[in-house]
Amino acid sequence: MRYFQLILQSERTPQLTPQMRGIIEVLTKPATPVISFIKAGWGSEKFSTEDASVENEMSVVQYAFLNGQKIVLTADAGRKALTEAAEYAPLAGLLLPGVHRFQVPHHGGRRNVSTELLDRWLGPRLRQMVPRGQELFIAMISSAKEDKDHPRKAVVRALLHRGALIGTTEDGMFGIWNNAPPRTWYPLRNPPYPDEQEA
Repeated sequence: MRYFQLILQSERTPQLTPQMRGIIEVLTKPATPVISFIKAGWGSEKFSTEDASVENEMSVVQYAFLNGQKIVLTADAGRKALTEAAEYAPLAGLLLPGVHRFQVPHHGGRRNVSTELLDRWLGPRLRQMVPRGQELFIAMISSAKEDKDHPRKAVVRALLHRGALIGTTEDGMFGIWNNAPPRTWYPLRNPPYPDEQEA
């Protein structure tokens, strides 16, 4: 690969046709990283040590108290933005942990959260998975079915460790309401507990 990159950079390389340049660029394009997984038991959490992008850290974290429900929208906030928001939360009337509706940042990316942050926002890990219908909060994840990388298994596991009912947009829209007339929607169901997570 290095050889082909040098060919493109050399002043002595004859003028390449667009087709030849395209072939060399394809050959020198970095490979998509392979994600490896590790088996892990209940409660084990492993998040990326990489920081979220500067643009993600600029996301605004919003809090609303509506109809007795604490709702937090995080957009693509990274760990630094979520830490700052948690520090500011008591000034806005939000005592942590204890969120009823939590929008998981960046499509469920593992560079945006940590065990400590999830403990702070949502509560500590539980000893076992809560039974269906006894979930402690709803975790909302905006993720496309075509995006095989999101939500990350490590994030899904961490949410289930804290008693979440997880709703994703992978299967279409979902609606959440409180004290409203019944709708003709199907109830949310948690995904199966992943027995592995990203290495």
